Amino acid sequence: MRNKSVKSVDWVLLVGYSREEAEEVLKEEAVDYEMIVTCPPRKAADPDDLRVIAVQSNDKLRLILGTPDWSVS
Repeated sequence: MRNKSVKSVDWVLLVGYSREEAEEVLKEEAVDYEMIVTCPPRKAADPDDLRVIAVQSNDKLRLILGTPDWSVS
């Protein structure tokens, strides 16, 4: 398996993908990546509802994941 250069592809195309879909694409492409989960204050992220909300591609590809519900109570 070859490891693609992080900068050779515009990974922003993954924004909106579910966590599972994004993981599948990155594994197929043999890309080294890290997932970072974020959520609103005093709420826990639902692992079944995580979606890619941002992508950072510096030295390592990082997917920022969040849930659609950002309401604050």
